[in-house]
Amino acid sequence: MNEERIHQLLGYLVSNNISAEDYEELMRYLGEATENPALQAAIDRIWAELTPTQQLKPDESDALYQQITDNTRFVRQPTPIRRRWLSYAAAILLLLITGAGAYLWFTPSRIVSLAYREVSVPPGQPLQLKLADSSIVWLKGGSTLRYPVSFTGNTRELFLTGEGYFDVTHRDNQPFLVHTGSVTTRVLGTAFNIQANEQQLIVAVVNGKVSVAEGKTALGVIVANQLLEYHPQNKQVALRDTIAGNLVAWTKGELILDNVTMEEAAATIGKWYNVAIEFSDPALKKSRFSFSFLHGENIEEVMNMISQLNGFSYHIKRDTITVSTKKPLRRQPQR
Repeated sequence: MNEERIHQLLGYLVSNNISAEDYEELMRYLGEATENPALQAAIDRIWAELTPTQQLKPDESDALYQQITDNTRFVRQPTPIRRRWLSYAAAILLLLITGAGAYLWFTPSRIVSLAYREVSVPPGQPLQLKLADSSIVWLKGGSTLRYPVSFTGNTRELFLTGEGYFDVTHRDNQPFLVHTGSVTTRVLGTAFNIQANEQQLIVAVVNGKVSVAEGKTALGVIVANQLLEYHPQNKQVALRDTIAGNLVAWTKGELILDNVTMEEAAATIGKWYNVAIEFSDPALKKSRFSFSFLHGENIEEVMNMISQLNGFSYHIKRDTITVSTKKPLRRQPQR
């Protein structure tokens, strides 16, 4: 019996990425393992790789062993299995069961699914994450990311709602996929920003190259300082040049509004400061401008500058800002 093969199979089990065939092979080894030194060495090796806080006490291991083997979904082996080794395996299975809602089905006819975590960021509070492959993700306030605890399959797949900036570690044989609704952005190693909502998807590349597709339909390939804008309702796609650094300035706490309409600015500012911006006159939404806020300005400072630039007035009440047409000054009657 090959100790390296057993260690590999146990590694698949620990990473929650074991196939039906591999699971059946591992169970066969366990069934033949009454006094097998190779299996003992392999399980001891896996067990030693776990941190002390992950390992169970002997009484906890025995209780878990009983709980799992009593479960009707556990595949019982015809040959007796050495209790200590299977107790180790039971403890390893516990890590998977309690890790971010992984669903384990102890049967060779099923493939074990990946364990995922989900993080939702409160409005106005961006968050930085480091993934298992050392890729870095910045999530903008109000966004949600669902991602694997570890990347052990043929792809690295994540699910984004909102806006996120990804600095991806390069792996030739393991593409990095970000799903936003029905659209998938695919990369090997690059830095890019995704902004997704029900009305549109904007993907901008800082460096490297990404491809964007909806199902099997290619939407475009983007290189550094380009962006792709996609409107799912009418299937319109636009590819244009941009200054990608401006679009990801929010990761450094900077708010850069580059040639945006007041309606687009209101959406960005609303998420940034967790406020709602309303317009008393719809015509005000079409005003277009550029402005940068690089020093952590508060919402009143931001609205003062924008109102002066665009010639409107505004009123703040709690977390709602109403933008109105500036009333002309009344002339005093001449005497």
